[in-house]
Amino acid sequence: MKNTFRQSMSWLHTWGSLWFAWILFAVFFTGTLGVFDDAISHWMRDPLAVTAASEGAPPPDRLQAAKVGQAFLEKNAPKAEFWSMGLPNEENTKLRVFWRDTPQAEFQDRELDPVTGEDAGPSKERKTEGGHHFVHMHFEFHAGDAGIWLVGVAAMVMLVALVSGIVVHKKIFVDFFTFRPGKGQRSWLDSHNALSVLTLPFQFMIVYTGVVAFASIYMPAAAMVRYNGDLDHFFADIQERPAPRQMQNVAAPVTPLPDLVTAAEERIGREARVISVSHPGDASASARIFMRGDEAEMASRLRGSNGSVQFDAVSGEILDTEMPGEIRGAGAFSTFQSMRALHFVTFGGYTIKWLYFICGMAGAAMLATGAILFMVKRRKKPAGEFGASTARVYRVVDALNVSGIAGLMLASIGYFWINRLVPVALPERETWEIGLFFALWFLTLVHASLRPTMRGWVEQLAATAFLCLALPLINMLTTGDNFAAALARGDGEAAGVELTAMASGLLCIVAARFVHRKSLQAPQAAKARAGKPGSAVEADVEAEAA
Repeated sequence: MKNTFRQSMSWLHTWGSLWFAWILFAVFFTGTLGVFDDAISHWMRDPLAVTAASEGAPPPDRLQAAKVGQAFLEKNAPKAEFWSMGLPNEENTKLRVFWRDTPQAEFQDRELDPVTGEDAGPSKERKTEGGHHFVHMHFEFHAGDAGIWLVGVAAMVMLVALVSGIVVHKKIFVDFFTFRPGKGQRSWLDSHNALSVLTLPFQFMIVYTGVVAFASIYMPAAAMVRYNGDLDHFFADIQERPAPRQMQNVAAPVTPLPDLVTAAEERIGREARVISVSHPGDASASARIFMRGDEAEMASRLRGSNGSVQFDAVSGEILDTEMPGEIRGAGAFSTFQSMRALHFVTFGGYTIKWLYFICGMAGAAMLATGAILFMVKRRKKPAGEFGASTARVYRVVDALNVSGIAGLMLASIGYFWINRLVPVALPERETWEIGLFFALWFLTLVHASLRPTMRGWVEQLAATAFLCLALPLINMLTTGDNFAAALARGDGEAAGVELTAMASGLLCIVAARFVHRKSLQAPQAAKARAGKPGSAVEADVEAEAA
């Protein structure tokens, strides 16, 4: 560490950022893809197969679906702690039922025919985690609470890096307009600075709101003490909903759910979407009917529900009504809802989604250029921070840079290919897709460790470009669909996925060619530096980086 405050902040910014750069890049990159998780899921489920399966099917009857769903759950999960049903609609004509045997157990689910209540059987629709895979990668790396804590620590480190970066960049407004291409280390520094300043408000907002979204996990002590560990009661209070009922251990049948659906739809004036029942079969049972939202209305607001009605699930008495757009809770909860909406971009429609996508990718590029700049600088002038092990540590950092940046991009587009190549009938195929994604990402680390650094970059970027550009081809060969056909039938989501992939492939070609040219120029540059140590440009960069 240096003596002045600014030099200390520079040290903190460099080393604090480096060790979390690869985690933060993964968080930003996958979170940016997750902005369009619904569109990705739509493409991965194979729109043609979904359309073919629903053709000729009668319009969904929500009341019949609620009746057969209740009969199925009463037969197969009579002592479950919780029931839930996703009612059918024009887009998804199947009835999905969920249940959980105990508060600690995992949810179980089935897809049923909404008319007969029988198992829907094998589906032509691909079982897939779809775009939700990227969302789970973004906030927990598919590692549950441990992953949430890892991302939380990384987010706090990034907030520190953002503040220290502002201190370091005393010419922050000049940095916004400065870029000098073809200057080696100087160009990387300019790129990092420009991307940092350009997206600084977005980065502060997205990182801070991401931490706030999981505040009850990161800082549960106050609620745990005030409510004696009953967080369900805590959340009911802040949302101004009836407190959760305690089990009475007195058997009582659940009233017919179609009657509750009818009553809720008449009261709210919207179609029912989801039914949830707590403590079914007990005298304490309660049911809440959640209504379907209006997309235009949802896009125009930061907070407020789509409407719901809570009933006593035994007597059918209405316990609570929450109208569409109604805002509940004190100022703290309203602020919390607004921050969640800002983070999860639940407003503004596609215009705001694309703005988030562009800013998210700029943030990912900022993290990538920072990690690359660390090694570009030390490749020219090793600092010897690790004594005799410095060269080995640098080699590890190089491999992690290649795998953590180019390798993650390769694994991400590879996930789309895996979706098309894994057999549709394979049991638990969604788990296989995610497992193969991580296997491919691990192989990029092996590759980066075995190949020279510059060759590793070129080869992984080239492979990513190929997979991106050939995505429409593999889709056409496996499903018969393509982006041109999707555009012709008005399916902008499916077409948008492939067009975005191809645009990304072109950018990867540009990046691969850039790295390849630099690898050819490196030997000549090294000879020139050997004859002219401490050039003026290097001295200027060293002074600013300090």
